[in-house]
Amino acid sequence: PCTHQSDDMRLSASSTTLLVALRTPLCYRVDAFASSRITSSPARHQFGRHSSLPLHIGHNLAMASSSSNTEPTEERYPPSRVVIDPNTNEKWRLCVAAAVLRPSDNALLIGERFGVPGSWQCPQGGVDDKDPESNDQGRRRKAETLREAAARELYEEMGLKLGKHVRYLHGDQDDISDEANVGPKPYRYTTKGTGSWLEKQGFAGQELHWVLFECMSEECARDPKKVCDLSGLNGERQEFTGVKWSDVQRVLDEIWENKRAPYKSLAEFLGQGR
Repeated sequence: PCTHQSDDMRLSASSTTLLVALRTPLCYRVDAFASSRITSSPARHQFGRHSSLPLHIGHNLAMASSSSNTEPTEERYPPSRVVIDPNTNEKWRLCVAAAVLRPSDNALLIGERFGVPGSWQCPQGGVDDKDPESNDQGRRRKAETLREAAARELYEEMGLKLGKHVRYLHGDQDDISDEANVGPKPYRYTTKGTGSWLEKQGFAGQELHWVLFECMSEECARDPKKVCDLSGLNGERQEFTGVKWSDVQRVLDEIWENKRAPYKSLAEFLGQGR
């Protein structure tokens, strides 16, 4: 999930987030292994393991204050999958956003950010790499695919289950390849100069991919508030305080400017008839 107070970052008017459409053929990008241990303060721990870029309305990104009266603690997070730009050799953390669509009118399911009233967005977060120290045998052997990560984020942040409430819209899409990425274009968020934990770990920023789902629950299609569990599941903190269906164009019109590009890509793709 995205952070609302940001992992090691807070907001200031002095730094910016840049979004650029990816033009490098996806088949040339490869996975690498990222560090799984992050030294942090107790406040860092509460933001959870799948935090992605903090994107807040009306503000830009900057490094968080590190002042604290408590000693730093070391909290272990699963390693993230990354992509390497073959032209620059830059390392980007791989992230996904889950777009749940209502079949009757193509409305988009969005949540209101915890602690950020009026800020609505789709569930999103990082993609886990294989983790030798995981309690899950499957996770020790195999990294998450984009679809698996998106389904997990959707469950953790909204309580929606694959096969019960939603299904994949494109059943043949699984992971990064020219064939799989027939949906909205992925985008990159640079974190250079922010002093974030991403930058400290050598990431140039994050690369966001859309994964599309279709709502298959009639009750959720009528009133998602009666179906969604926003408490934060799988040990994750609460990400949203409200949930609703909204026209994609309206979401695009009301989204914070620094978050607009990926949602514009989604709107353009849906406008082509998905």
